[in-house]
Amino acid sequence: MKRGTRNILRVSIIVTVAVLIGITLWFNLTSDNKTVAVGDEAVDFQLTTMEGEQIRLSELTDEGKGVILNFWGTWCKPCREEMPDMNDIYTADDNDEYEIVAVNVAENEQQIKQFISGLESDLEFPIALDKTRDVTEAYSIGPLPTTIAVNQEGTVVKKQEYQLTHEDILAFIENATE
Repeated sequence: MKRGTRNILRVSIIVTVAVLIGITLWFNLTSDNKTVAVGDEAVDFQLTTMEGEQIRLSELTDEGKGVILNFWGTWCKPCREEMPDMNDIYTADDNDEYEIVAVNVAENEQQIKQFISGLESDLEFPIALDKTRDVTEAYSIGPLPTTIAVNQEGTVVKKQEYQLTHEDILAFIENATE
């Protein structure tokens, strides 16, 4: 290959790479994606529960309830360990002031039913299905489980990644209902 042709090829490759890097940076810097943090307004959503009912976050907060959103998966051992505690607190409490919503992240109903049947008792709180991961992405959920408390005004007041203890669950309820 001639020296002039080689230089043109090199310059073309460098310009192409520079343009692609510029486009990537532009899209990343101008995108509307942001992480929902404590103090932010909660992202409203509507999901279908295992029972086929529609659940909407804004309807729960409009009823004056704080909401605990627990994002989980059937393969997640810490999720399996924290669910009985959540259920015990939920069933022992007069939960008129709050709702626990277990948001399953993109698994099929058969997997979820098998998971639930492996627990010692039936779960009393609703299990919502985030089949498309839209809600999971809206809340920038990383590791599972991740739990978010939303107060009655629709503001995120607490967020924790990883497994909750019994005391953590009570603290989430307190934060959501203050």
